[in-house]
Amino acid sequence: MKTKSKTSLALIAAVVLASLPVTAQAGKALEKNMSITALDTRQYQVQSHRQQDDLWMRVRTGFSLANIQSQEVRQHESNFSKNQRFMDHIVERSQRYLHYIIEEVERRRMPAEIALLPIIESEFDPEAYSHRHAAGLWQFVPSTAKAFGLEQNWWHDERRDIIAATQAALDYLQMLHKMFGNWNLALAAYNWGEGSLKKVIDTDHGGNKAVSYQALGLPAETRNYISKLIAIRNIIANPRRYGIKLKPIPNRPYFEQITINQQIDVKLAARLAGITENEFNALNPAYHRPVIKAEDSPRTLLLPVTNVKVFVDNLESYDKVLVSWHVYQAEKPETLRDLAERHRIPVARLAQINGISERATLKKGQTLLVPRDGSSAREMTYLASHSLKPAAKRVQPEEHIVYIVKKGDTLHEIARRHGIDVKTIRLWNKGSDRLSVGQKLTFKPAQPVLSLAAPYSS
Repeated sequence: MKTKSKTSLALIAAVVLASLPVTAQAGKALEKNMSITALDTRQYQVQSHRQQDDLWMRVRTGFSLANIQSQEVRQHESNFSKNQRFMDHIVERSQRYLHYIIEEVERRRMPAEIALLPIIESEFDPEAYSHRHAAGLWQFVPSTAKAFGLEQNWWHDERRDIIAATQAALDYLQMLHKMFGNWNLALAAYNWGEGSLKKVIDTDHGGNKAVSYQALGLPAETRNYISKLIAIRNIIANPRRYGIKLKPIPNRPYFEQITINQQIDVKLAARLAGITENEFNALNPAYHRPVIKAEDSPRTLLLPVTNVKVFVDNLESYDKVLVSWHVYQAEKPETLRDLAERHRIPVARLAQINGISERATLKKGQTLLVPRDGSSAREMTYLASHSLKPAAKRVQPEEHIVYIVKKGDTLHEIARRHGIDVKTIRLWNKGSDRLSVGQKLTFKPAQPVLSLAAPYSS
């Protein structure tokens, strides 16, 4: 395969590991005498996943949370069932992410209802941001995200990363389930906070974790949170009963994952993949600058399954530079407007790119991105930036990769991510399967040139 030293990205074959905003409206108290029964799943014929063409059928077979018959649940069922437009909206958004999420939920043997939680958290919008500074599909606040190893910096916010945030959310929910002993309490803690829930259990119930969550004095938001999840589960379980038409979602991967080792413009990456920038951003929402910075460590891109080969082929034949922006460092205090005028770019555009106010005064040493050619209208020229640090050197077979272990990593997942046999990577780890956060693994890459990523397995 031919390569072009200026533009080729070293892509490593990778396998994907892969709200309704919660309002604080005070709801009526849960009825004292609630009827709790197991959800009747006999009506759902269990089939092989590969025989289920509709992903919703697959999701239904995994429902296992107890059915709660309460006034709050019935009210939310009524609200959702009257809003076909909302349900269509949810299906449209979820089709990108739901297959990956249910794969992970099933792999961890969690209730399939957990895969529906992003409906309640964010309406399946990875760009969702709350007044509490929670972000992404799973609505992580900064402190919780940091505790679960999600990177947050000027370039990149893994709270919005589809794979990283999903893994962290499921880790968190499993931790809460282990802490409190049942899924209702785990869900309450996910919404309210484990500290708040534990305090109520310890103070009012003598630390008895076997207490039913209905007996707890939960805030209205948390009561509604669980009730909404049960209501949406009931509708998806039997949409016809509620007068809802649930559009089928194909039971197959929507995206594949590839790894890049060189920075590239977001617009260029989308163009080379043959997709719109909106579609690219929907799959890669963690990158919130016009350049994907990959010089310090490899980065992953998610692309529609049908567009991965398009991206690789176009990149192979692309003979121009990959970045049209350069990093500007203020040498003295100045206004953003002064900088915008000097580089012939609208101040509003410059402010939006850098996430600051149009009226901002730049401090000495402050770093910003500006178009190299000085014109926002000419961003598509993809001119090189000489102010950026040199791009990471193309990986050759004899070179080595140093991987730093993150929370939740396993040898199997690291091996899959880098296209390496797990036995080999175990050997490099001195024959052990044990990993510790921050541990460094040094190994040779499996492939030195462009290659197709493999879809995550069903």
